[in-house]
Amino acid sequence: MSNNLLESYNAFKNVYTKLMEFIETDNKSEKDMAAIIHAFEYTFELWWKALQRYLETIGTMEQYGPSSVIKTAIQYKILQDEYEWMDMLRDRNLTSHTYKEDIAKDIYERIKTKHIFLLKEFIEKFDKIV
Repeated sequence: MSNNLLESYNAFKNVYTKLMEFIETDNKSEKDMAAIIHAFEYTFELWWKALQRYLETIGTMEQYGPSSVIKTAIQYKILQDEYEWMDMLRDRNLTSHTYKEDIAKDIYERIKTKHIFLLKEFIEKFDKIV
């Protein structure tokens, strides 16, 4: 594997670990909610960019961006359940482009109850690939 891919993947795993720490120490305050959402945005960005680098190394990328990366990874069976990953992308887009408290609270809950576990499953699978 290329150094760029390994560096990208390790950067993603490091911020994932930080996101887990934020979730584990969450006091349900506005400050904690904001920190978790921000850490999720950063984690998601590093995740899809590391996955894109992997797809580039195996020669399967024709289009770029998180949606294309997810669809290509589904096609090559690196990811399962396209709906769940696209849902995570929608949440990241919502947090990045707008701030409405009710939407933020919903996303905050999905980060803690869905997205974090999906990312964990990815790490467990991807660690065997890289």
